[in-house]
Amino acid sequence: MPKVRVMHYLNQFFAGVGGEDKADTPMGFHKEPTGPGKRLQALLGDSAKIAVTPYCGDNYFHEHRDEVLSKIFQTAKEQDVQMVVAGPAFGAGRYGAACAEVCHYLSTSAGLYGVTGMHVENPGIQTYRQYKDRKVFALPTSDTTAGMQDTLTRMARFVSKLVSGSTIGSAVEEGYIPRGFRFQEVVSKSGVERTIDMLLNKVAGRPFATEVPIEKLEKIPVAPRITNLKTACIALASSSGVTLAGNPHGFTAYRNTQFKKYPIEKLNSMLESKWGVMHGGYDTTQMYANPNYGVPLDAARELEKKGAFAKLYPYFYGTTGVQALISAMEAIGRGIAADMKAEGVNGVLLVST
Repeated sequence: MPKVRVMHYLNQFFAGVGGEDKADTPMGFHKEPTGPGKRLQALLGDSAKIAVTPYCGDNYFHEHRDEVLSKIFQTAKEQDVQMVVAGPAFGAGRYGAACAEVCHYLSTSAGLYGVTGMHVENPGIQTYRQYKDRKVFALPTSDTTAGMQDTLTRMARFVSKLVSGSTIGSAVEEGYIPRGFRFQEVVSKSGVERTIDMLLNKVAGRPFATEVPIEKLEKIPVAPRITNLKTACIALASSSGVTLAGNPHGFTAYRNTQFKKYPIEKLNSMLESKWGVMHGGYDTTQMYANPNYGVPLDAARELEKKGAFAKLYPYFYGTTGVQALISAMEAIGRGIAADMKAEGVNGVLLVST
């Protein structure tokens, strides 16, 4: 029996092209397993063969989405691909979203099953759940590549099960991330009995699983508008990664978990002092040359002099969020908000990258 032919999508990093400096790499193809695909192929054994490996830069994918997906579809037809695997992307948001898009596109356009892997807080999970594609499965991973071996093992096992034609059970049974489907099945106990069992387990502190999970999203109330800017204290906050020269507080370019605030009381422009930049999500050359792009102190001072608002808070808040977990960013946001409230800040100009 011939092996099932698999397409394995990678970004520029895992394809061995380069890091963030190569995020604009155009679409390319390898006709053999590449990077993590080599280990994946070994784990797949005789069940499937990685026939082609498309890859492109994270930025390039999202800036040329239709073009990339069209080329991937055409190559899948030419190579007689029967299944697609993407990633794993772990905590990398752009990569995760691209993996979900590739799997969904080949599912809807070519009827292929798709398997990917990423951390549950990867923004790509939102894309995966949004499509509710019955032929696409995302397996949970760690947030870093430290979990590569375990992830590839589980992905290979899942691919092999699909290849064999075995019935795929629920997310709880199979270990993939739920997509929001509800399936009917025959059970031995009535709904009343199952409900009582769950209630007794809950009261006794034993584990139980609801049959109707409801996703709860935190409600963020809209802050009341500032009725009189001329009496307001305004602060500057930025996720551009601008920090003190030499990065003494240890900001990280990826998965940063802290924020700091830096004095600007005696400055009219960020060019009047030396600053560093720690960020892995964009080319920082221009930010080094003129940090006002990330922390618009020069423009804020002009507005302050014109009386647009009462005063500028004497510090700016800095952080960066590349590949960061949502929970870490929530903690940073709460910390900044609490500090601003304690300092009497009325409003904030948040500059993102």
